[in-house]
Parts: sequence; structure tokens; C-alpha cells
Amino acid sequence: MRIMFALLFTVLLSGCINITTELQPSNTDVKGVLMGEDCTPIVLGMGLGTNTIEGAKKDGRPMGDVGEFRRHIKLNDRTPIDRIRTLQITNFYILLIGSSCIQVVGEPVSSQ
Repeated sequence: MRIMFALLFTVLLSGCINITTELQPSNTDVKGVLMGEDCTPIVLGMGLGTNTIEGAKKDGRPMGDVGEFRRHIKLNDRTPIDRIRTLQITNFYILLIGSSCIQVVGEPVSSQ
């Protein structure tokens, strides 16, 4: 009975959180065509790993209308992000598991 009470108490008191923090002002000259993430899992409040901007820049996935950048984006692969529009940290927890991610939004390399 005590174990059930302890488990129920833990589940009821653990909540959820979703916080996004921008690390620099948005560069409005750069379009938000790609988004890349580098994440670290967190289990029972413990996490181990390093999130890097370079890792997030290598993980560019199309978001929204890619417009003029269509010829620079690889459809079945990740496209590296060259110019950064937004750089942010996102922390997400639900019950006892979650993740901490660095997100980069920007443009691919363009040959103009």
C-alpha cells in the first residue's frame, strides 16, 4: 500500500513543462526555411550529453514554404544550415521524462 501511495504521489506531483528561450534576437534578413535540432534526453531528472549549434546546423529539415531555396534543399537527407535566423533552447518535460534541445532556424548555403 505504501509503494502504491509513493508511486501515485510521484506521478501526481510531477508535471509538465515546455520552455523555449531565444539566445539572440532574430535576424529578419534571413528566412526561416530550415530547422535543425540537437537534443539530449532527460529521464528521472537526469540527463547526459552535449547539445551544439554545429550539430543543430547539420540537421536542417524543411519547414514551411522553401520557395527560392528549393534547389538547395535535399529532400531525403538533412540540409546544412548556413545562415541563422533564430537560435533557441527548448526544454520539454512530461511526467518524469523529457528533452533539452538547441534549435537553429535559418537558410541553406546559396550560390548567388
